[in-house]
Amino acid sequence: MSNKSTQTSFNKEYHCIPNTCRDQHLPMAPRYASPFRNHGIRGLGLHEAAPPYEVRRLNFPWHLALITVSGHAEFECLGEVGVMEPGQIWVGPLETAYQYKAKDDWKFISAALYRTHEFVHLEGKMLHRDLSHSTEPIIYAMEAYLQESAATKGPGATAPIGLATYISEAIVRDLKDGQFTGGNRVRLRLAHVWEEVNANPGEEWNLPALAKRMHVSVRQFQRIMKENYDVTAEGLLMRIRMEHARELLSSTDMTMVMVADRIGYQCVFAFSKGFRRHFGMPPGAYRKAVNKGTIPHDVA
Repeated sequence: MSNKSTQTSFNKEYHCIPNTCRDQHLPMAPRYASPFRNHGIRGLGLHEAAPPYEVRRLNFPWHLALITVSGHAEFECLGEVGVMEPGQIWVGPLETAYQYKAKDDWKFISAALYRTHEFVHLEGKMLHRDLSHSTEPIIYAMEAYLQESAATKGPGATAPIGLATYISEAIVRDLKDGQFTGGNRVRLRLAHVWEEVNANPGEEWNLPALAKRMHVSVRQFQRIMKENYDVTAEGLLMRIRMEHARELLSSTDMTMVMVADRIGYQCVFAFSKGFRRHFGMPPGAYRKAVNKGTIPHDVA
């Protein structure tokens, strides 16, 4: 995807963050932050910025969603330029060059998003549209989460979990694929197929089975995937299965054999190899890290 970097007016990364800017990042490592990870959110922050605040990125490994609460910011991404306004969400896709800078006193929410099947429609495309709801409840919830996190002792707290769940669902709600409302029946059918895969990852899914669900040939299915997503069917199937494996390893005591079987692997070795290739560490090491509360952010 590096070719996307050529569609910008800059070729170097740059960060200008004045001392007057205010950044508050929500704790993501504690167990009570698990709703964020389960919703595909890697990091969240509340920010207050003003000129000359500016960020240029060439190849960020995660999608970056920015929700403008007040003020304005200019952006450049994939050959497009524009202005983020209050009550809007903007997403710079992963592995893509983009730039954003404050035009005036700008208050915004940032959310770094993992490369998951839920956000596959964001890959290779910029999203910029009005929110479907007010930003005030999210702001209040994020501030409450910060306060509860500071006061919480131990991993068993319930208040932060509820707040994290609400914040996650509120943000993800406006990241849904808006193209479904435009009458794109093929894309909607494709999404339904992948929802079925996500609900039943242990079934014997392969290209012929997926194509059959769409009532098209394998060749047609591959073409539809290429037209709608920046990932192959095999790649998306792997993501879904590994996301389920990660959740099972962190929230259950199931053996490796049971986890492998649940997500459609008959061979534990093949599952372990796939998990390591996807997350960069073996499933056993991941489970130990979860139990110790030391999950690496790039994996969690």
